[in-house]
Amino acid sequence: MSALNYSTPSTLAIALGANLPSTFGTPKLTLIKIRPLLEDEICEWIKSTYSLNDDLNSIKNNLDWYWSPLYETEPIGEAGNQPDFINAVLLVEGKKLLRQVPSEKAALDLLNKFLAIEEKFGRDRKNSLKKWGPRTLDIDFLAWGSLQINNKNLTLPHPRLIERNFVITPLAAALSKKGSRIKQLPDQQGWGI
Repeated sequence: MSALNYSTPSTLAIALGANLPSTFGTPKLTLIKIRPLLEDEICEWIKSTYSLNDDLNSIKNNLDWYWSPLYETEPIGEAGNQPDFINAVLLVEGKKLLRQVPSEKAALDLLNKFLAIEEKFGRDRKNSLKKWGPRTLDIDFLAWGSLQINNKNLTLPHPRLIERNFVITPLAAALSKKGSRIKQLPDQQGWGI
């Protein structure tokens, strides 16, 4: 399908985290270094998914990139004693993502790009001893518009999205950068603001 579908939400939501040094440096430096690489990979994915003739800069410039600040968070789960994580969230939207309704195949292709980036940054998923253990880079695909997937490789929206403050807080910050249609009301009696 090449027809534009402006009524279908197509925002990509991606969470990132790290608490071990990667081949690129400290966890904080890892998340700083990942930004342009992740943006380039998403542009490559869009170009190949939609068979666009546009160059990567044209695609990149026609997308809106909403990066949260970096947050330091405590590890969760059964992972034991490990360093704090550095976390962030990226939201991506724009006309280049509206060219096709989100699909499972395209989402799995993007997931594979994320896994390859993790590996490039030193993550070894095959030899990970703990489910929520330390890692050099973790890229979680949170959502893609209203697409719902539930298979052995990917679940969208992410099943624990609303349970994790290390995702919710950066997600809220990225959403606030969008600003768009949300307007703060003046102080109202009874709210105590």
